[in-house]
Amino acid sequence: MNKHTLLLFDLDETLLGSDWFKNGLIQTLGIHSFTKKLDASLFLERKLNVPKSLILPFKKREITPLEFRRARWRHAFSHFDVTPEVELLDELDALFVKTGMSCIEQDPSITHLLFDLTEHYQLGIVTNALYDPRQKIYHMGLSEVFPDETVFDADGLGYRKPDREIYSAALTHFHKTPEETLFIGDSWIHDVAGPIDAGMEAIWINAHNHSPLSDHSPFAIVSDVREIRKLLLPPAILPR
Repeated sequence: MNKHTLLLFDLDETLLGSDWFKNGLIQTLGIHSFTKKLDASLFLERKLNVPKSLILPFKKREITPLEFRRARWRHAFSHFDVTPEVELLDELDALFVKTGMSCIEQDPSITHLLFDLTEHYQLGIVTNALYDPRQKIYHMGLSEVFPDETVFDADGLGYRKPDREIYSAALTHFHKTPEETLFIGDSWIHDVAGPIDAGMEAIWINAHNHSPLSDHSPFAIVSDVREIRKLLLPPAILPR
């Protein structure tokens, strides 16, 4: 009998791909009068390739999520020799959130998988997502699977994976021990090594066939989250 009774999921690149971000940004650039004449593809490339000089201070909490988002916009604009005021950056960011969230599409195969899992496990989200994970979950049609109180996000808690405190917050909410918990996600550091160091087991979603970054041993390795069906559900529960 499976000893796990709680499944904790990463969100971005595990249950939700990045198309919403790309499409939302390109649409935002085309909508706003300040950016509509810029090369949207080049801007997107700059936005996705964030330099370590921005990422490291954010991870070390030397800058806030809001400051990081602003810095990310400035980095992309710098290629076009444009230096917008902070008010414009915030305006663009708010437009991007609204537009990007509207680009999120529901995935029936993911929805059915998660609803089937709820028949056998408790489910939660633990995420470092930069943009509101609850909005993403709503647009994915998964608010019933992941009510607000089961979503543990770094921005709201002040901890970031792989900080042990963010995993502990989820375990405390569900009244579970690490040994009863299985973490599922795409990041080796955040979703495999971190949870294992916290006493959990982990399934690594390794879509791009990356090599492990440490000697941690995951419970399983799959290329797509849908593959966990055969690992965690009885054979009689077939995909819908």
